[in-house]
Amino acid sequence: MLLFLFITVIPTCGQQLHNLENYKLIERQLITKTHAQKIAKVQVQDFQGRIKPISTLSLELLRKIHGRSSFKYTDQYGQKKQLSPTQVFMGMQYKPDSWQLLEFIKIEKKTINELKKVLKINSSGYSSASQFFDFQGNYKLKKLVNKAYSKAPGKRNAFDKDIIKIDERINIVWGVFNGQFLKIFPKKNDPNQKWYCPIDSDADFKGDEELFFNKIIPTYFEDITSAIQTKDWTTPDTTLELIKNFQKSNSSSILLSETKINTEIWFNNNPVFLWCLIGYSLFGTTLLLLSFWHIFKYKNLILKKIIKTTLFLVFVIFILHGIGIIIRWYISGHAPWSNGYEATIFIAWIGMLAGFIFQKNSSFATAASSILAICLIGIAHGSLMNPEITNLVPVLKSYWLLIHVAIITASYGFLALGSLLSLITLILMCFQTFSNSSETEKTIIKLTNINQLTSTIGLYMLTIGTFLGGIWANESWGRYWGWDPKETWALISIVIYSFVLHIRIIFHKNYLYIYNVCNLFALGSLIMTFFGVNYYLSGLHSYAKGDPFPIPNWIYIIIPITLVISIIPLFKNKIIFPRIKKAGYDFS
Repeated sequence: MLLFLFITVIPTCGQQLHNLENYKLIERQLITKTHAQKIAKVQVQDFQGRIKPISTLSLELLRKIHGRSSFKYTDQYGQKKQLSPTQVFMGMQYKPDSWQLLEFIKIEKKTINELKKVLKINSSGYSSASQFFDFQGNYKLKKLVNKAYSKAPGKRNAFDKDIIKIDERINIVWGVFNGQFLKIFPKKNDPNQKWYCPIDSDADFKGDEELFFNKIIPTYFEDITSAIQTKDWTTPDTTLELIKNFQKSNSSSILLSETKINTEIWFNNNPVFLWCLIGYSLFGTTLLLLSFWHIFKYKNLILKKIIKTTLFLVFVIFILHGIGIIIRWYISGHAPWSNGYEATIFIAWIGMLAGFIFQKNSSFATAASSILAICLIGIAHGSLMNPEITNLVPVLKSYWLLIHVAIITASYGFLALGSLLSLITLILMCFQTFSNSSETEKTIIKLTNINQLTSTIGLYMLTIGTFLGGIWANESWGRYWGWDPKETWALISIVIYSFVLHIRIIFHKNYLYIYNVCNLFALGSLIMTFFGVNYYLSGLHSYAKGDPFPIPNWIYIIIPITLVISIIPLFKNKIIFPRIKKAGYDFS
């Protein structure tokens, strides 16, 4: 079917439209923003069965195809303009011939040089759908795609994975062109509550409903053509109301409320977590620098006021972060930690909560939790995780999601904060290696005490969460423990952090240094428990089923730097720990 489309349509549209400028291709199918806002509220069912506004589906598809949340172009006057996801989504179905020629399909940077041999790719790294097929209908990437899919997931290189991504985008584009994603027609009293798109041959509507199903979309597109010419969008608006009434008549029990639709659309248009990332980056980094400065200028009253003001601003971002989680909870209808993206966002918030709990003792606690939030939200908003809201898989439809997963993921926030505090403490020890300061010594002890408290809380939560997970496993799978990778690594993390927290008993003399070094590198077990198991190992808890994402390059930079920071304090001629003990500080 895909080959047939391009064999029959591309030559025709190429002859008629290929000489048009991009803005003319857009203008011939441009749906006004006012009407697009009304389309955005029409409900649609995705392939996982979730009912959502077209606004959400359009945004998700545009991100997958284009890599951005809007499509920008230059009009005839040289002014920059943009189309909303809904305008793009409906335009692709209304005038697919225009969108076959527009360069909006993202091409991965590492594949551009190789693919330029067969595709026309613009300077921004985008190509058009028509470029992927020749005039005989042959798919230009067929050999590369077949070669990539013929390899086992673990043996695919970066180029293979990028080719697969591009191939998936072409399939999505084709699905949008033929209306495959426009599942807006529910059938009355359907036991499966399945909705149908205009090309579904098994819809089997009867009577007037069959007539409506067959005619409404072609009629709607004719109305759009007339509206573009007359500038009067009253008729298309009325047609949309007919579709909404059809949905209410046939499937009112599962339709979203008007409030939930408006909330989800607002959430789509306002990237709350991205705002939080920017806020934490700005105020959290500032707070960290001010906290270091305060060690050397601890009597400066103005500096203390600036730190308090910055703390308040970070707290405002923290509240916004929490509101974002609550909104996502309301939209999805379930606890928002059911996948990698949601869990990462939630851990970042718990880490911030831990920082504020202990910020009275030191502003470093909140500063460190801000850095943790920056890292986690940055990872969540990178290319590694999908922010799409989905329905729960059957095994997660349990009250244990609210209990077990919440406790486990919350423990990661406390433990990760402890490791970051260890890093800051070791940096202070590096300063102390070259310049003695009594205030630095006090800060080292204070941060170690806070570190110990956060790690203790985190270890208790991790242990309790693991036991509760065993109870849930028995209810779901009929056994308490099965040595699943997630279970095994949770146990390994418990053992490692138990050892770390008992170092003060084993190595009493050099406790401060040894504890902070061990607690810092204990974070590796936590990273493996959360990210490694979920994305690299195949198991009942895996998100990627053993198909790993590439290790970020910055990992290879961070590890050597961390090792250097850990080693520098060893070069101090007179080790800090006996002198602290002699000064009367009790760190036992």
